[in-house]
Amino acid sequence: MKIAIVTGASSGMGKDFARKLDNEKLDEIWVVARSENGLNDLKNDLKTKTKILTYDLSNLDNIDKIQKEIEKEKATVMWLVNAAGFGKFNSWDNIKTETSLNMIDLNCKAVVKLTDVCIPNMIEGSRIVNFASVAAFQPVPYANIYAATKAFLLSYSRSLSYELKSRKISVTAICPYWTKTKFFDRAVSQENKVVKKYVVMYDSEKVVDKAYKDALKRKRYSIYGFISNAQVFLTKLFPASFIDYVWLKQQKLDKMPKNK
Repeated sequence: MKIAIVTGASSGMGKDFARKLDNEKLDEIWVVARSENGLNDLKNDLKTKTKILTYDLSNLDNIDKIQKEIEKEKATVMWLVNAAGFGKFNSWDNIKTETSLNMIDLNCKAVVKLTDVCIPNMIEGSRIVNFASVAAFQPVPYANIYAATKAFLLSYSRSLSYELKSRKISVTAICPYWTKTKFFDRAVSQENKVVKKYVVMYDSEKVVDKAYKDALKRKRYSIYGFISNAQVFLTKLFPASFIDYVWLKQQKLDKMPKNK
């Protein structure tokens, strides 16, 4: 049985990517997220048989349950889309340590563990898609943990793509810029906003459409939009200190009160 596994599939880019895979002639699409309602809505949109797995992947024990499902069904994983993740934008002292560690668990540890579970069940032509971010290319003050987790994902994806090349399994890191999703509901504190200016806000379906096409072409990473590509290019030309300065000025974070 040939399957796709899509995490973070209840909304946003994970949901949009699952819809793209509906045309892949798979036996089943396994969709994973905490929101059962969101997954049921997606299931109703798909023609492909869909298995709903209502798991919080920041609890790594839940990945053991997915492994057991794969083994029980003797499934071959043709697509693994790691889209689950979250961010928090604030000063370090306004984010609970528990929240930061949970971000690392979901954005990094869960991706590594689920990927390790799936690779032995992949064949030639299988694809791994990891959702990183344009933030992966630079440090981002007041989003330090989030940006660091995405930098990890980008580096991990690039390196893994070489290791799996001989098996003809591709790894693509998706690096979106600001994109219209529910991500901001959790990322942005209404009481203490640190992100005040969004240079552009891209459409999720357009970002995912390019990401899907780039994954089919086995590209190592995918970036949608002129502004996104320009920013990544500029991070290669200028030192990190200058990039930080521009970000802080843009968001007026250089006027934030100093921590005592």
